[in-house]
Amino acid sequence: MLRASMDHSKESQASVLQPTIGPPTGRVQRWELFLGQAQRDVRFWLFAFAVLAGWRGLMLGLFAKGFGPGVNAWEILKCLWAGARFDMTVATFWALPCLLASGLAAALGRERWAERARGAVGGLFVGLTPLLGAVAIGFFAEFKDHFNHWVFGVVFDDFKAVLRTVWKDYPVIPALAGVVGVTAVLGWLLRRWLARPAAAAAALARRLDTWPRRVLALAALAGLAVVGARGSAGRRPVQLKDAAITRDRVLNKLVLNPYSALRYAVSQQLELLRGADLRVLWPEGDIREAACAAFPEQAAGGDLDALTARVAAGPPAERARHLFLIIMESHDAWPLLDRYRPLQLAEGVRALAQDGLLIPAFVSAGSGTMPSVGALITGLPEAGLVVNYQPASRKPFPTSIAAVFRRLGYRTRAFYAGYLSWQRFGDFCAEQGFEEIHGGGDMDQSGLLKREWGVEDDKLFDYVARHVPAEPPSFNLILSAGYHPPYTMDVWARGYPVRQTPAELRSLCPKTPDLKVLGHLWWADRCLSNFVRQIESRLPGAVLAVTGDHWSRRFIHERPNLWERTAVLMLWHGPGVLPPELKGDQLAGAHLDILPTLVELAAPAGFAYHAFGRNLFDRTRRQIGFGVPAIVTPGWVLDPAEPAKVLTLPGMTERPARAEESALVRRWQALRALSWWRVLKGAELAGPTTGAR
Repeated sequence: MLRASMDHSKESQASVLQPTIGPPTGRVQRWELFLGQAQRDVRFWLFAFAVLAGWRGLMLGLFAKGFGPGVNAWEILKCLWAGARFDMTVATFWALPCLLASGLAAALGRERWAERARGAVGGLFVGLTPLLGAVAIGFFAEFKDHFNHWVFGVVFDDFKAVLRTVWKDYPVIPALAGVVGVTAVLGWLLRRWLARPAAAAAALARRLDTWPRRVLALAALAGLAVVGARGSAGRRPVQLKDAAITRDRVLNKLVLNPYSALRYAVSQQLELLRGADLRVLWPEGDIREAACAAFPEQAAGGDLDALTARVAAGPPAERARHLFLIIMESHDAWPLLDRYRPLQLAEGVRALAQDGLLIPAFVSAGSGTMPSVGALITGLPEAGLVVNYQPASRKPFPTSIAAVFRRLGYRTRAFYAGYLSWQRFGDFCAEQGFEEIHGGGDMDQSGLLKREWGVEDDKLFDYVARHVPAEPPSFNLILSAGYHPPYTMDVWARGYPVRQTPAELRSLCPKTPDLKVLGHLWWADRCLSNFVRQIESRLPGAVLAVTGDHWSRRFIHERPNLWERTAVLMLWHGPGVLPPELKGDQLAGAHLDILPTLVELAAPAGFAYHAFGRNLFDRTRRQIGFGVPAIVTPGWVLDPAEPAKVLTLPGMTERPARAEESALVRRWQALRALSWWRVLKGAELAGPTTGAR
């Protein structure tokens, strides 16, 4: 028995010295196992943190040309510091499952469980991060922003068309090869990093051999995990507002890593779509207060539709018999500036403006096609709701443009260059009151669209001209798709005269502009001007309102100013119909002002209708336009995200915003909140105690 007891004692000592051989059973062995595995979890955290920080460094290098002149080393350091806080949270959430698995493995004496869990999580991180990072780089190059609400295009847009466009317009194969290569390198580095010896678990266990020390060690580890998950040791965790830490708009957007940006984009959009809380758009939460802010000249009352009620004053000249609202894909306003005229992108619009009305201070309702088109069709401010998918849009709103013109006796038609299934466009138009709806499938004689997003503009306008007869009077909405990727047209074969960067613009362009892309805008301008002249020669009494759906996100250098990246085309043409003696540079507006302006050109005096906007040609109206990208007047333009400064017009210089200018952001928020309420809650305005949720 004594010999057996001595043998048993030796075996126990051996198990302490070699805890990884066999399943540990004692408390000491389990504690030692946990310390060894927890060290590897910390090393994995450091690896994830380093990868995210390295990705930000890559982004800073790739998009440095977009930084403003005020960006210096201190601003870069602030960006890196704030970014590190967001990286800390993401790295912690990646490492936490591994740490929990280490604790469970130690409790059950199953060391392999911890290794397998860390291997699975690490492999997922290494596989997902390069792919997400590559997509984020492409997204930033296109939208000059991190992941935002546009990621929902994967859900609501034509997914196949999106994929085909990406395939044709971007170097997908080299990008995927790069992702595979980076993934392989990161996987190799992670294995090497985790295999490196850390502090001896046995020695560490001996230092922490008492219960107070073990509790203190576990508390410290838990505390670090909490700080890491919060990105802060202070009273509140890191939040999205902490990303706006520098003085530069582009640099601020590089604070977030892809995971954080995607999380915020999805959570914000879901909050809007669920309609859970008015405070997403109106922090005060009181819808009646929002009504007072949006319509300060009217008593708020309890009915939103009463606030949007208007009465027509009667046409200022000949009553319009045929009205055309032409929404040109990505037709922004910057090509109309004299300094860009050598590119010859807007000569047709310039010619039309000689006997028409061109308004430079004009912004879109949204930052993309369907947000803007949805606002133009429904007459409601863009509120992030994807209104064309909302149940309330199954019938016309009081502000819906087709419903208003049907009441005036006009035949209502919608023409879209693409498939009517895109974003439910055909169904949405029918639900909102259009009597005729024509799509790209009707316009392409082959029956199959060769371009992913629709027929070219010449085919679109030719089709419209053949399908709008002289009788009866009509309202016609036209949505083009010509100036949209992929840009595959041979624009020089069609006559675009610019084949190299004009000498006058070379000093503005650090890199050669893509003239093939810009040539598509030249072609759209040419097709548009030909169509306007054709319609006016055939349909007397016609008026045409031509606007862009949003900024094209195509420019000749990396840092367009606020007006250049937000203003869209707004041209009015209609000899004998438009009021005389108006000057476009004295007017300002946004998409929501188009509906009341068209109604006032067609409706008899006393006609009652509803509109959020105001008649652009009303000389008593304050000349101001509220759009999602910007707020604009004839004298300045302001970004609601940066209300402390404005860009002056036409001088294009920045200055601090005055208090009354910055205060307009509150009205802008109120208009969006009222639109959100009208779609999700109806016309009745709830009291202050029930309006928040």
